[in-house]
Amino acid sequence: MRAFCLLFLLVGLGSVAQAAERVAFAPVPAWVEAVAVPAAPAQLQAPEGQAYLLVDRQWRLGAQTQQFFHYATAITSTEGLEQGSQLAFDFDPSYETLTIHKVGVWRDGHWLDRLEPEELRLFQREPDLGQYLYSGRKTAYLILPDIRVGDVLDYSFSLSGYNPVMNGLFSDRIDLQWSAPVARQQLRLLLGDGRRLDAAFTPAGAQWQVHAKGDWQEWRWQQTAVPAVEEEEDLPGGYSPYAEVALSEFTSWQSVVTWALPLYEQAAVISPEIQALSAQLSKGRQGQDEQVMAALHFVQHEIRYLGMEDGIGSHRPRRAADTLYRRYGDCKDKAVLLLALLRAQGLDAKAALVSLDDGAGLPAQLPSPYAFDHVIVVLQLAGQRYWLDGTDLNQGSALVSLGMPYYRYALVLAPETQTLTSMDGEYRLPQIELQQVSRLTADQTVLDIDTHYSGALAESQRGKWQRSTPQKLARRFGDYYRRQFPGLKSLGLPQLQDDAGQNRLRVQEHYELPQGFAQIQQEGLAIYGDLLDEYLVRVSPERQQPLDLGAPRKVIQLLEYTFPQDWKIAAYQAEQGNALFHFSVQVSQPSARRLQVRYEYENFTDRVPVAQLADYRRRVLAARDELSLTLGPPAKAAKGNLVKGGPDRGVIGGFLDGAQGIIDAAFH
Repeated sequence: MRAFCLLFLLVGLGSVAQAAERVAFAPVPAWVEAVAVPAAPAQLQAPEGQAYLLVDRQWRLGAQTQQFFHYATAITSTEGLEQGSQLAFDFDPSYETLTIHKVGVWRDGHWLDRLEPEELRLFQREPDLGQYLYSGRKTAYLILPDIRVGDVLDYSFSLSGYNPVMNGLFSDRIDLQWSAPVARQQLRLLLGDGRRLDAAFTPAGAQWQVHAKGDWQEWRWQQTAVPAVEEEEDLPGGYSPYAEVALSEFTSWQSVVTWALPLYEQAAVISPEIQALSAQLSKGRQGQDEQVMAALHFVQHEIRYLGMEDGIGSHRPRRAADTLYRRYGDCKDKAVLLLALLRAQGLDAKAALVSLDDGAGLPAQLPSPYAFDHVIVVLQLAGQRYWLDGTDLNQGSALVSLGMPYYRYALVLAPETQTLTSMDGEYRLPQIELQQVSRLTADQTVLDIDTHYSGALAESQRGKWQRSTPQKLARRFGDYYRRQFPGLKSLGLPQLQDDAGQNRLRVQEHYELPQGFAQIQQEGLAIYGDLLDEYLVRVSPERQQPLDLGAPRKVIQLLEYTFPQDWKIAAYQAEQGNALFHFSVQVSQPSARRLQVRYEYENFTDRVPVAQLADYRRRVLAARDELSLTLGPPAKAAKGNLVKGGPDRGVIGGFLDGAQGIIDAAFH
């Protein structure tokens, strides 16, 4: 959620003297155009005790990049007072200078200065240390004196400088909406002679006002009564419901390659250390596939993940030999080391920029290095293309069975690259197949559960097993199934079989239930495709934003029952779906004492677009109606009945709560 809170998690207190070395205090620059703070509208909302009156942002792109920010907020409650009376200004001291211009309040029509430079404290905040990322950014922190409910807090500051790794080319994505309304906002850009900037509003339709202003070109965009946005749950990766504008001086994806390629080629040097390691890893390996896997597993498991991304380190990778020496690195560093090792084997390998969450949206974006947040390696081998991620863990041992990422598009760093490359052709559909066999006697049931994972899903499960113990997993599995089967008793720890070569994982569980065929004769047999429940996602009729489905996958649940006596049951099948997903259920009877119910689900994309929400909702509801089936008690009906009622119509703890509707003569 995008909010206005400027207070970050801060670590590492600095002195006032240190702050003075990095932070300046000066009047508003002459190039800035003043914008008056509007009066608070009578109906303006004040979430958390603050009414946001002005968001004014201005850029001056000349020989040096300068950014100016002016904010005004009305404090309407004690809660807002606690938040609004402390300010945090974030900047990178390796290339940016922070200048604070004014901090004060409007009270009863009078301006009261609240800027006390001697109270400034400098902190180093590292909110991503938990993800092993170090940014080096600093935060100048001010606690303001004498701020009261009813005041309008008014402050402005500037940042001068731009990350030198960008070679002077500017790009950014600027928010135009938030989770709270704003009375007025302005964007203003001054472009120096010779600078060319592309801009794209989302949603489309907004227009800049463009004028000549001396030797500069002025772009201006203004908006009043900016509405708040309510962000719905389960949004697809990369999707934002907030309006924004993208700016970029990169004219094409080819220009991004031209910028990035030297950074990676200069780092992926095959030094003597790299050549020696490559020879060592290749020794005794049978064929190039095994040599590739040896290099990949070394980078994945022997180089720990840690990103030192301060300053130019945000985009410039370290030399391969340096990463090898340090034995740590982020995705850029790992990609470069893997590149060097593969090239030392004489292989055709290149770096590729990808987006972890917004791969599907890349073709619609303005070209920019900031469109990407991850780096992998693309390998051409024996006519096949492979995407290799040095940060992945728990992958299989064979190149042909590795889980391929669902990133959709990549920018391959090669001189011939002119546009994005689709990755869909190499995506390998991962699969879960769960076989649940219930062997019934008169008074008890033995339940065997055999689950098979393949591809990326096997890699994910492999990681879960490594992070836990069989005892903990047994408790978790047992607690889950007891919700569906009261009185369930475990017959031992779950067993794991790992086929790393095929990148498949098998988990076997064994339980015993106190209910047997005698109870079924009186009450019927409840059948429930619980594994598919989480994939058939309910959608509210009021939903107005896309829905996340997760990366495409196939899910199979086979329920098999063996009875101590004959029970004749008619076949039944149903299916549902559209271009986004497919669901089916099939009931069959291989023999008079054996029943099989097979559920299948597959999604073909990772999201439901807004235009398809209504159709998806209707079809998912129809599919969910097929998840729960009940065989009518054979002792109580001459024909018998199939009772069908999806979990939406009667659920306790996510499981079937009785029967809702009867399909005549489906079972007999």
